[in-house]
Amino acid sequence: MSQYTTPVEATFEMQRNAIKQSQQAIEQGIGLQRNANRMALSGLKSQESLQRQGVEVAQAATRGYFGAVAGTPAGRGLGRMSATTDESFARLKEAHAELFDGLEAEFERGVESYDELAAEYVDTFETTLEDLLDAHEDYQERTVEAIEETEDNAEEFVERFEAQLDEQAERAAELQEEFEARMEGQLEQAEQFQEELHAQTEQFQAELEAQAEEFEARIDEQASA
Repeated sequence: MSQYTTPVEATFEMQRNAIKQSQQAIEQGIGLQRNANRMALSGLKSQESLQRQGVEVAQAATRGYFGAVAGTPAGRGLGRMSATTDESFARLKEAHAELFDGLEAEFERGVESYDELAAEYVDTFETTLEDLLDAHEDYQERTVEAIEETEDNAEEFVERFEAQLDEQAERAAELQEEFEARMEGQLEQAEQFQEELHAQTEQFQAELEAQAEEFEARIDEQASA
């Protein structure tokens, strides 16, 4: 290593570190998205449980009302209505369970699809990055060897050094452009999938809200009857 090769090797090392940092940032982003998907799925299951509890509370309150008035004059003839109400709540809970089973199944498939795509993306990304870094290190070795050989002829080295640095900069820029182009295409695919998953999540949320409104309407209808 000489006064000429040292800065060149340092430049190559800085370039490799920048590429590796980009790799870490991308992989961390994918990991965060995976965690977000699982948290959303967990939230969906929690929402199912809360809504089901709300329906059961409403059913218990209705039963309590019928039980309270059963022994009064106003309670005559309410036995049939009470049975009908229980049947309505049973159908309501069954429909609720079927809805959430379908939503959870669809969401789980979406999460699994993202995991598969992310795993494939990371594998391809790491392979591409390894090839790029290997090529980068190989070019560094050849560049340093060329500079060391040139140092033997000091007069020629002074004249050719700047030209070699320009060539190194151009080659490094080409490698960086190639890396960025590959990453851009792969990131676009990942972003497109995330957008589709987000749209699916919003659709699920809209269906949940509609189902909740339907529950409230049915409960109000039962209470007013």
